[in-house]
Amino acid sequence: MKFDSLIFDIDGTLWDSTGTIARAWSDASGRFMFGRKHFTKQQVMNEVGRPLDVIFRDLYPEIGELENTDADQAAAVLREINEISTEFEYDYLRRYGAELYPGVADTLKALAAEIPLFIVSNCEKGYIEIMTEASGLTPLFKDWLCFGDTLLEKDRTMQVLIGRHHLQKTAYVGDILNDALSSEKANVPFIWASYGFGEVDPAHYSERIDCFADLMKLV
Repeated sequence: MKFDSLIFDIDGTLWDSTGTIARAWSDASGRFMFGRKHFTKQQVMNEVGRPLDVIFRDLYPEIGELENTDADQAAAVLREINEISTEFEYDYLRRYGAELYPGVADTLKALAAEIPLFIVSNCEKGYIEIMTEASGLTPLFKDWLCFGDTLLEKDRTMQVLIGRHHLQKTAYVGDILNDALSSEKANVPFIWASYGFGEVDPAHYSERIDCFADLMKLV
């Protein structure tokens, strides 16, 4: 057995929620002082895997401009955007769901019968629970941690989970370069899900899967 456990990223690895999130963030934008915006699925896809403060500074460049005149107001507006956009996002995901990649449910069930499965994500608190509940996958994962739990970078969050469960031969499954670099920092082999959102050079991954079911070959 090559790996005795697996840790998963969510977006671009287990499911694609970018369409639902784009709709939610667009609708939430009408609540803010900058006026309504229309965010596309591609814009959200480009931001996936980053902390919310970074994402919304990018999507709302007006925040940076406001900082030049009133830093306190800019910080307050950013907090408001974070909170309300997340409320809309979670509500829309509960109502409309998102699309699991082909083979995810069946493959996870088969894997969970053999090895413990985990999740580590840069998301806020509650997102993992929404994903696992909406998809019916909750019983298949032994544990999970996210940025909202630890307030740490992904590699540090990964290390916390690994230490908690004394994992010895685990690997991280993700789809973007930041996932790969985080795995390197955590000294964890990286499995690149090539069907996801990003491109990763072969120098940065130990294994590559072109569909989710390919994981069965690695355990």
